[in-house]
Amino acid sequence: MATIGGGALNDTLYGTNGPDVIFGNAGDDLIFGGNDSDLLSGDAGNDVIFGGNSDDWLSGGEGNDALFGGNGADVLQGGDGDDVLFGNNADDVLQGGGGNDYLRGGNGDDIVLGGEGNDILEGNNGNDVLVGGAGDDVLRGGNGSDMLISGEGNDILQGGAGSDTFVFTGGGGNDVILDFKAGQDILQISKGINGTDIESADDLASRVQQVGNDTVVDLGNGDTITLRGVDADDVNSNPADFFSVQ
Repeated sequence: MATIGGGALNDTLYGTNGPDVIFGNAGDDLIFGGNDSDLLSGDAGNDVIFGGNSDDWLSGGEGNDALFGGNGADVLQGGDGDDVLFGNNADDVLQGGGGNDYLRGGNGDDIVLGGEGNDILEGNNGNDVLVGGAGDDVLRGGNGSDMLISGEGNDILQGGAGSDTFVFTGGGGNDVILDFKAGQDILQISKGINGTDIESADDLASRVQQVGNDTVVDLGNGDTITLRGVDADDVNSNPADFFSVQ
């Protein structure tokens, strides 16, 4: 295993054909993974890191970093700062960390974690899991059957193509779903959410109201879900097409 370290200035570092550990250290660094499984860390500075051909671990560290997954199943961690993370061809894990981050999965079944800050999460292709975390986040599932998990803050969720699951466990603020499709998508709500007596889809249907062209679901404790373009009468007529309580 080769260990490669940068210095205090702006470095360009390349991996080898074997497994590598590459540290950028200080400065704004450009790091390329090699052909084996590499550990690539930007450390301080605003770094750009590219994964190689195998399963790599990429960490931006401090600063505003850009991380690009390679051909393997990679783990990308933005760290502090406002980071940009892109998955690639395999099943990747993307974690924004601190700051306001943009995370976009690739062609595999990805796990995308926003963390702190106001983040934008996109699943892209594949059956992805998106977790909003703290802050006011935007979650877009993309193609495939995705799971979108609302965190703290007021989130905007868009499932995209496929049969998507929107998960709410409480303490999530006032969230908006842009493209809910009854009978295809589902709202998965925690039983007794926010200390309520919600135990069934019928219980949830009793807590909806029409607001303009939208349906608003009251989850208690100030939490709401707004379903854009959905008629509350449709919800009351077929609650099981909208809700699953677990």
